[in-house]
Amino acid sequence: MSRVVARTRAILLVGAAYYLGARLGLSLSLVSHNVTPLWPPTGIAVAAFVVFGRSSWPGVAIAALAINLPINAGPFAAAVTAAGNTLAPLLAATLLQRVGFRRQLDRQRDAMAIVFLAALASMLVSAAVGTTALVLSGVVPSGDLFSAAAVWWTGDAMGVLAVAPFLLSLALFRDGPAWPATRWLEGAAILVVTATVVSLGSFTRLPLLFLTLPVLGWAAWRLQLRGAAPAALLASVVATWAAAHERGPFAGHSLVENMAILQAFNACVALTSFFLAALVSERMRAARALQVAAIELEERVAQRTSELTDANTRLVSEIRGRTDAQLQLSQEEARTQRKHQIAETLQRSLLPERIPEIPRLTIATRYVPATTDVQVGGDWYDVVQLPGGHVGLAIGDVAGHGLQAAATMAQVRMAVRAYALQNPAPVSVMTGVHRLVAHLGLPEMVTAIYLLYDPATQRLRYTNAGHPPALLVSDHDAYFLGGALSVPLGVTGDPGFTEAETVLPLGATLLLYTDGLVERRRTSLRAGLERLRVSALAESPDDVEVLCDRVLATLLDSDEVADDIALLALRPLALAGELMTLRLPAEARVLVDVRQAMRRWLQAEGVPSGAEDEILVACGEACANVVQHAYPAAAGDLEVSARRTEGVIEVTVRDHGQWRPEADRGGGWGLKLMSSLMESVQVERTAYGTVVRMRHTAGSRRAR
Repeated sequence: MSRVVARTRAILLVGAAYYLGARLGLSLSLVSHNVTPLWPPTGIAVAAFVVFGRSSWPGVAIAALAINLPINAGPFAAAVTAAGNTLAPLLAATLLQRVGFRRQLDRQRDAMAIVFLAALASMLVSAAVGTTALVLSGVVPSGDLFSAAAVWWTGDAMGVLAVAPFLLSLALFRDGPAWPATRWLEGAAILVVTATVVSLGSFTRLPLLFLTLPVLGWAAWRLQLRGAAPAALLASVVATWAAAHERGPFAGHSLVENMAILQAFNACVALTSFFLAALVSERMRAARALQVAAIELEERVAQRTSELTDANTRLVSEIRGRTDAQLQLSQEEARTQRKHQIAETLQRSLLPERIPEIPRLTIATRYVPATTDVQVGGDWYDVVQLPGGHVGLAIGDVAGHGLQAAATMAQVRMAVRAYALQNPAPVSVMTGVHRLVAHLGLPEMVTAIYLLYDPATQRLRYTNAGHPPALLVSDHDAYFLGGALSVPLGVTGDPGFTEAETVLPLGATLLLYTDGLVERRRTSLRAGLERLRVSALAESPDDVEVLCDRVLATLLDSDEVADDIALLALRPLALAGELMTLRLPAEARVLVDVRQAMRRWLQAEGVPSGAEDEILVACGEACANVVQHAYPAAAGDLEVSARRTEGVIEVTVRDHGQWRPEADRGGGWGLKLMSSLMESVQVERTAYGTVVRMRHTAGSRRAR
């Protein structure tokens, strides 16, 4: 019942306001006493539909009919005109709603919408309907149709431009921040100046109406819509009165010309006041938001700095043995809040920063985190280049998720790498890692598989500590490496690691993975392994990257991943007669990788040992020059390529940096050394980098 009463009250209020505004507008009639250049009811109707909703249209329709009955030739013409007067504001309100209009008029798009959609476009409906009704009823001669329509459209549009923003601004005095006394005085001064300037321009023949625009700009800049709307209404009313009485700049012109001048002036008034007010409001709102964001950012930086400091202290304490359990309990709440941030930091140390580019081998890796757990898991993989051209492969898993799993896996992965460099034999590496895990007394179960591959002999040796078996895929078969299996790391005192051996032929693929790839609820592990075998064997592609993507797409049933997945694929290739390419960061640590890669390629090409040493020394010197001189200010890449053509080894070392002049660098012995070892050395320096091209006739040494 209260809703019905409120709606009835709104309809009556809108109807009364519409009627009073219509009586005021008719006092400025220019055509047949019922076509006026200022029709306030349209602005009242648009504002009412925006504030109360379009359900208040009966008030507009009834009031429009009441005002049109006395001034039209009959009830039919009055009804048609009233319908046009109702439809035009309804169309304006609908268009404003469609574009997301805000009645605060605090955005540029709102100002543009009320000018072009609500005023200029929508009011064509009422002008067309009303003047057509007047012509058909004989009130207006058909020859005056265009003039009457122009005045009608001008009046309706002016009602929207002048009255609607003013009515909408009234709510801002209630809802917006209160003005101090000085702001009220400034607002009154703006109105006085506006009235003075617009009167001077409207009642003299001097073309001074344009002086109104700076005053309206002042109002919009200082007071936004609450100052711009009253000033714009005042300016429009005065100018409309002058146009209706042919005063000042409106004297001596035809009706159509006066309406054109008036509409142009009113449009400029609306655009200047409302558009500038909206622009200032947007800038002020953006400034406030920026200030709040700056404060929030400062607080967040301080908070994150404090969190990282606490996290670092806690991590060091845990690595040293977690000697103070009582202190950990007191910090439990803070650790729970920061646990995910710390685990994310540790995640960067779990996986290799890059996979080395190894001639005769193509390697692809994937890591898919679980989507059902916000914490980081313990799945990992690693590829280690070892002395003698051997390659160490490892993959493992720590049960559980979170900080403890991440910290455990960081230690295990680093231990595997360290023990592999010390003694790469699988049993030796796994025994060392087992002793470390047992010594640390970690509560989590750790599984891992370690493999040692010799590209020269294609020999693959491995041992498995409770991890899912590796899968070897050839052209027509795929089988799991089930040998050398023992219990997970750290479970027993002496796990008795053993070693198994197989051959990884050229073109075959070795797949290492963690249990998240094959384990599913309510499905046996055997079924998951069989799905993996069938997926890897079916039309095995030439590119291991494509193979990894297809395996993941086949075995992952949906976007939900219950457990982390690590996947590593390795495939040996025949490089003899092929182009060898390497692209590595220009850092000193990669020089060993370049040397090992070049040595394996030269051996595959059958280059004699003497020529091999000469080429390796020259290539190493060229690469060292890139690392030392090519990128003095920023990081960059080092590119090495080698090919054998008709017994000639061609080596190219390329960078994309800018070298300092030789006089500034000093030295110069590197180029002489390369020239003494190689048949020819060419250095090409361009704006895009430096290219060193070296040639050596394999099997013969240049006479010196």
